[in-house]
Amino acid sequence: MLEIGILTDEISLDLDEALAKGKSLGFRKYELRCVDSYDYRVPNLPNGAEERLKAEVDAGELELTALAPGLFKLPLTNSETIATELASSLPRTCDMAQRLDAPTIIVFSFMRSNDGSKAEAIDLLGKAGEIVASHGLKMAIENEPGFYADTGENTAALVKAIGLENVGINWDPGNAVSSGEAAFPVGYRAVLPFLLNVHVKDTIPVPPDKWENLLIGDGGVNWLGQIRALAKERPSQHITLETHVFPLLESTSEDLRRLKILIKAVEELEQNA
Repeated sequence: MLEIGILTDEISLDLDEALAKGKSLGFRKYELRCVDSYDYRVPNLPNGAEERLKAEVDAGELELTALAPGLFKLPLTNSETIATELASSLPRTCDMAQRLDAPTIIVFSFMRSNDGSKAEAIDLLGKAGEIVASHGLKMAIENEPGFYADTGENTAALVKAIGLENVGINWDPGNAVSSGEAAFPVGYRAVLPFLLNVHVKDTIPVPPDKWENLLIGDGGVNWLGQIRALAKERPSQHITLETHVFPLLESTSEDLRRLKILIKAVEELEQNA
């Protein structure tokens, strides 16, 4: 069955607490984003954090599935910042991923605006994909409301246009719902050929252009159908819990409980099929 992973900062920003609580909850796979503060985001971690993680990885205590530096989460008009992210932030993230045996870098796809173009976004993401490929890694573009990759269908079209073997999708059904798409089955069917990683949270749109993150089962994602398809088709061997509901530890524990119920229900459905 699918293994459940989690972003460390969805347990706690304190890395020691996140790993200790994560272990008690049964997690072995982690995605790395922020440590100590939301201002300390990959690759700019506080002193000692990478070494702490490296020791755990080398000891076989945990596995890092992806690094999430939050790159390209801005309009195309911010050309100076984009150039810095391509020339410095992304290569540094790739170097860190190699040291920590993390196979995937998660990025975004630029905010839609009247001053940018999809063609420009494709060109820049292609350059990013080549940088990531030069490090022997994969790049997963996350769908996000208001970005060139927002729905599953738009994200799949973007990745197809980039046309690099190492560039795929970090599928977030909650973000697809917030973008006005039926995440499962419509969005999922589009992203399936390119799927590298899955973020698990629930959400509902709040018109005209906002959304609210909720516990699994309380929002608009058909998680039973989505988990059943993921378990059957196995585009990824794990799914990553991204709670996004406060208080974090209590909400994450409840989301994990609900997710395990869904996975058990899927197992029973398959046994009786």
